[in-house]
Amino acid sequence: MADYAGAKAAIRARLEAGWTTTRITVQNEQPAAPWPPVDVDGVLQPWIQLEVVGLGSSIWTFGTPGNRGWRYPGTIYVHVFAPVGSGEATANQYAVAIGEIFRAAKFYEDGQGSYVRSLSPQVDDGDSGSDDGNWFRVTMSVDFTYWHRG
Repeated sequence: MADYAGAKAAIRARLEAGWTTTRITVQNEQPAAPWPPVDVDGVLQPWIQLEVVGLGSSIWTFGTPGNRGWRYPGTIYVHVFAPVGSGEATANQYAVAIGEIFRAAKFYEDGQGSYVRSLSPQVDDGDSGSDDGNWFRVTMSVDFTYWHRG
C-alpha cells in the first residue's frame, strides 16, 4: 500500500534514474568513498545532495475509512555543489537539468488514488558559503504534493 515514506523513496528513485552525471548524496547516509568526489588526478568534482522536506498533512475529502483523501505537501531540494573557482555555469546547468526530471511530473501511482505530483522547478542564485570553503552551491527546488487515498 502506498504511503508517505514510499513517496519519499519514489522521489529518490526518480532522481537516481534520471541523473547519472554526478554522485548523489542523501541525508543521513554516508557517501561512498572517495569522499569528497575527485577525479583520477585528485581534482574535486561536482556532486549533488537530495533533501525532501514535508510540510505536514491534511484531509481534503471525507468519506469512509480507506476512502478518504489526504494531502501531504512538501518541497524537493537538490543542492548542486561545484568546486569553488570553477565558475557557476556548470552548477546552474546541472540544477536546471535536475529540475526537468521533476517538472510537472506525476509518479508513484498505486492505481488506488495515491500519487506524487510535482510542480515547476526553481533554481536559486547560488552561494559559496560552504563550511570548508571548497564548494559553490546552487539549489533546485520544486514543490510537490503526495496525494493519498486511505
